[in-house]
Amino acid sequence: MSRSILSKLSPRRRLAVLGSVGMLAAVGALALAGTASASSTAAPSSSSCSDATLHGTYSYGYEGWTVSKSGNSPTSTAGFDHFDGAGSSTGVTTFVDNGVVENNNTADTSTYTLNANCSGTIVFNIGGSLAHFNIYVSPSGKSFSVIETDPGTVQSGIETRVN
Repeated sequence: MSRSILSKLSPRRRLAVLGSVGMLAAVGALALAGTASASSTAAPSSSSCSDATLHGTYSYGYEGWTVSKSGNSPTSTAGFDHFDGAGSSTGVTTFVDNGVVENNNTADTSTYTLNANCSGTIVFNIGGSLAHFNIYVSPSGKSFSVIETDPGTVQSGIETRVN
């Protein structure tokens, strides 16, 4: 605020304006400090994952799109996977593409690898078709997020351990 505007205000009003500006500056500084603090703790830095982190039965639902030059269509997948904690899983899945059921309670298998930072990859084999995903696992192994990396497919979801 310029001095000429402040000089036109009464002393009482001038104190109120300066106090408000000071308060806004303090709140902004605290907000920035909080953001910096939160961003430094957002990624699990002290966690350590391995293939053994994923074990037990997980329930899931994924949503996405099949993308091609001829058009896009919505997709949805649901089912469960049983992870052995040694880099593989078996399960059952149902896949729907643009309202058409393509796999109905179809058996699937997977192989996966987890890095110490709890990120990794998983490849599902569903009726002979392979689907590749990046995975991001909670350090406890209770849940993980997936995003498909195959060209022409946009699909993501969350798997949650149910036992």
